Amino acid sequence: LIYSHPELMIDWFPVLGNHEYRGNTQAVLDYTNISRRWTMPARYYTKAFEDKGTTIRIVWIDTAPMMDKYRNDSATYPDACKQDLQKQFSWIDSVLTSAKEDWIIVAGHHPIYAETSKDDSERLDMQKRLDPILRKHKVDMYICGHIHNFQHIRRPGSDIDYIVNSAGSLARKVKPTEGTVFCNPEPGFSVVSADKKELTLRMIDKKGNILHTISRKK
Repeated sequence: LIYSHPELMIDWFPVLGNHEYRGNTQAVLDYTNISRRWTMPARYYTKAFEDKGTTIRIVWIDTAPMMDKYRNDSATYPDACKQDLQKQFSWIDSVLTSAKEDWIIVAGHHPIYAETSKDDSERLDMQKRLDPILRKHKVDMYICGHIHNFQHIRRPGSDIDYIVNSAGSLARKVKPTEGTVFCNPEPGFSVVSADKKELTLRMIDKKGNILHTISRKK
């Protein structure tokens, strides 16, 4: 009931993933003009939220064009090579430079670090191109999907919590990798909450059980 359940009559802020890049990515953006709930002003965009004096900025990014695997396969991913990669990286750097909110989260489809059978080149390209910008600005969390399971990873030399959110349908097996704090193969979702002193992400399975909690304190 993800499109019709009363509890989900809320704003949706999508990002493009590899499946969108298999077709017409512009159609995903254009749906903003059709649905009141669908808010996607650009391929990458940012929004700050404020509640009871606490501020949080989310930066949604377009990760498929960051990887050579997609850029070099124009037959399967026709829109990937058309994207100006340096323009997006400059924009991300600029947004994070000026961000003054209490908490900063960057969200994209593909992981920077994760245990997966997918091509190693995907993560290596992300580690080389995106991760240095996130580390430079000390963002709190990088949240992604793509792998279809829950993963929480911390890496030496970085204070970022690297989070893989599970899928709402098909979930995949997972095992620990370098830096794994927690991993779980259940389908589900994550909920983020924050106040001035603490940012919390809870990984929740399809039955509503809290599987893992990530807490960052000021």
